Parts: sequence; C-alpha cells; structure tokens
Amino acid sequence: MANLIRTWILGLTAAAFLAAVAMTLTPKGRPRAVVGLVTGLVTIAALIAPILDFDYEAYARNVEHFELSLEARNAEWEAHQEELTSRIIIERSEAYIWDKAESLGLVGMDIEVAVAHNEAGWMFPDRVWITGEYTTAQQSALSEFLAGTFGIPAERQYWSNADE
Repeated sequence: MANLIRTWILGLTAAAFLAAVAMTLTPKGRPRAVVGLVTGLVTIAALIAPILDFDYEAYARNVEHFELSLEARNAEWEAHQEELTSRIIIERSEAYIWDKAESLGLVGMDIEVAVAHNEAGWMFPDRVWITGEYTTAQQSALSEFLAGTFGIPAERQYWSNADE
C-alpha cells in the first residue's frame, strides 16, 4: 500500500513538473492555452490513475478479514469480561457469606457460590454450596440471610456437614 501511494505521488509530481516546464516553454496566446488544457488533462489523469487501477476486490477481502478479526476480538473480550465479572461476584459473595457465617459462630466453612444471568442479562449469585459443621439454628439463620440478602431460596442452597 505504501508503495502504491509512493508511486502515485511520484507520478503526480512528474506530471505537474512536466506541465510547468511545458507551460514555461510555450509562447503566450492560443498555443499556451492548448498546452495548458493538455497538461491539465494529463495532471488530472495522473491524479485519478490510482482510482482506475485500484483492486476493489482485494480491498473488499481485506475489509471483510478485518471485520471478522474485529468480531472475534470483540467476542473474546466479552468472554473475558464475563469471566472477570463472574469471578468478582463469586469472590465477593463468598467473602460476604463467610463474614456472616463467622458472626453466627460458624468457622471453617467451605462456601462455593455459582452465578447465573437473569432475563435482563445481569449476572447474580444463583446457588450456594456450604460444607462444614453447623447446628440447625445456625443453618436456619444463614439460610434466611442467603434468601434475604442474595435472593437464593432454600431449594438452591446445598448444605452438607463436614462429617458426612
């Protein structure tokens, strides 16, 4: 492409230089007007020559390749953003649940959160798996907290004692 532009600029410069020389050497009057017309046409031809020689099919292929490449990069970026958002929601939700579990006297709990998308496409904590030692009262209190704070109903809370 750079070579094409270089050639075009050199051709245009040469045409303009020859036109200037021809106009300088031509006597005034009718001959000069004819030479001015001819050199003007030659300069215009040098100006539009690349447009006539342009490979539109190759250009279309390059544009299509670029668009496909851009779409692939966008899809990759969106997947990466989705993964990051998922990790952030999971990590913060788990940390928040651990804090609440500790305040209820539960220690050494293994908490795992899974996320899902709602109808609007927003990601939210959807399920939770809790493993550890707990009493029925502690389970009930943490279960209510999960339902009230995260909107995770009891049927999507999976509990197991560490000794099971």
